Amino acid sequence: MTGEPERLSAWFAAATPSPMESMSAWRRAPDFPRRLPTGITFDVVLAHRTLVELAYDILRRYEQTVGPAVRFTNLTTAAVLVPPGTASRWGKLVAGASWLDRSAVPMCLGAGHAVRIPGLTPSVQDVPVEWLEAPNTESAIGDAPLLTAPVQLVRCLAEARFLLTPDDERSPLSRAVSAVRAVLRAPQRT
Repeated sequence: MTGEPERLSAWFAAATPSPMESMSAWRRAPDFPRRLPTGITFDVVLAHRTLVELAYDILRRYEQTVGPAVRFTNLTTAAVLVPPGTASRWGKLVAGASWLDRSAVPMCLGAGHAVRIPGLTPSVQDVPVEWLEAPNTESAIGDAPLLTAPVQLVRCLAEARFLLTPDDERSPLSRAVSAVRAVLRAPQRT
C-alpha cells in the first residue's frame, strides 16, 4: 500500500463486514474516506470540534494518550475514537463530570452506528473529513493504535467546557472552583 500503514488499514478493515474487500478497495484509493461501523474495533465520542481540540491540548498537558480523532470539515463536530464498549458505560462516565450545560454533553456511539473517517494517506481531493489527530503507528499495540482513554477524555472534555464558558455564565460554585484552580496552577513561592 503506497504510503499507508498496512497494519492500521487491517485494523480499520476488521470493523467492516468484508475486511479483505475493504483492504483491496483501500489499496486502490488509500486517500479516500471510509465509512466504518462503530462498536467493533472502536466506539466514537462526538462533541463540538473546539471542545475536542481543547480537551486534546489538556490531555497532552497531563501527558495522557491522545488517540485518533476526526474533524468533519463541513460541520462543527469532531469524533474521538475510544475503545469498543465505551458507549455502554458513557452515561455513567459523564454523570460524574461537572457539565455546566447538560444539553452540551458529548455523546458516545457504539454498535449499530457508523462514522466516516479519512484515508490514512493525505487526500488530494476536497473531502468533508480529515484527521484532527491521525492514528500513530509508533504508539500501537500490535496492529491497533492506542485509543484515547474514556475516563481521561471525559475529565478533559469537562475541563475544556468549563474553560470555554464565559465567567458571567458560571455558577457561584463554579467560579469558586475556578479561583481554587487558578491558585493551584500559580507558581509557588518558596
